[in-house]
Amino acid sequence: VVVVVVVRYHFFPSPNVSWRVLDISVAMTYAMLSVYGRANRGLSAAAAMLRGFHSIYPLTSHEQKHLRLLIAARLSCSATLGAYSYHMNPSNKYLLLHAEPAWTALDLIWGQCCKNPGMASAIDNLFYVACKKTSTSSGGLFNCTDLSIPDPCVVDLLESVRKHGGDTSEPPEKRTKIQEETDTKPSITFVTGNKKKLEEVKRILQAGDGKTEKKVEQLSFVITNQKIDLPELQGSPVEIAKEKCSLAAKEVGGAVITEDTSLCFNALNNLPGPYIKWFLDDCGLDGLNNMIAFSEDKTGYAQTVVAFCPGPGEDTIIFDGRTHGLIVPPRGKLDFGWDPIFQPYESGGLTYAEMSKEGKDAISHRSRAFLQLRDHLSKEADTIKAKIK
Repeated sequence: VVVVVVVRYHFFPSPNVSWRVLDISVAMTYAMLSVYGRANRGLSAAAAMLRGFHSIYPLTSHEQKHLRLLIAARLSCSATLGAYSYHMNPSNKYLLLHAEPAWTALDLIWGQCCKNPGMASAIDNLFYVACKKTSTSSGGLFNCTDLSIPDPCVVDLLESVRKHGGDTSEPPEKRTKIQEETDTKPSITFVTGNKKKLEEVKRILQAGDGKTEKKVEQLSFVITNQKIDLPELQGSPVEIAKEKCSLAAKEVGGAVITEDTSLCFNALNNLPGPYIKWFLDDCGLDGLNNMIAFSEDKTGYAQTVVAFCPGPGEDTIIFDGRTHGLIVPPRGKLDFGWDPIFQPYESGGLTYAEMSKEGKDAISHRSRAFLQLRDHLSKEADTIKAKIK
């Protein structure tokens, strides 16, 4: 069924030869990929778009029922065709503009973002609420405050929508676990606007050492995130990390975590190193391989330097995680940086991009650095809390 819908989407985009419900499903899709979606408000943006459309062109209950499927179909088209186009023309970086947000939005709309079986139903109910209330204010504007929710990591964030049918004038009787933790635990800001990176870091911090099934004790802090525009710094990875974290603490006005990732080629005396982002943008994955075509030495290492500062003026602490391996031609998914060209020695012959999330977490440079951070946060919790203002 999904394949049929995807094909229909691709070959019948004109409203003259397709169903009107496709118009709003496409609009909702791109609302999820807009600045609102990138700010973790993708579902709210889609639901608000639906409310306005439905007030002019009411959808039937049958059409409402299939909105989530149609949005997923459109996202599938965008993500797969974009990946194929980039594979055929890797020098065109514009093709990657919507790649990562599209995959993230697809996980979200299909209810896979938090492995909770109730998520898909909660999203369907949110869209039902958007269609149920379509009255305007005296200024002719729609009130969408009942749809204003963050994209959920757990289904409880949609509790008020599910239990009250969108009427948020009275709060739910029970507060969610996340709300309670946010009220009682000090927060630490992870400086990133990359939702996928935030998810990976939270997964690492919550999963223990990655080698056993035993989980470590819960953190005494809540990890939030914020995108901050910091100056591009130069120097060694450690020097860059310290200065960046200090600047971020001043900008946020509180405790922060920053990370700087390097990919180092031994044949090039550890270049590109911390400048891998710019090398990747300019050269592409194949270009990175070509940089060491002259040498038989294809070894290298991935490095993450995590920096933690409890607040402005406080000392910055560094945690250095490394994973050694080989630089290889790209294999696996192309939606997460240079993962397709790095094959760790411990991966059983797979690149990072070919590994499962759990497998990668167990050996990755980022995991090793953040687990050092976790140990520090656990052992020094009382001291850190006293410094957090």
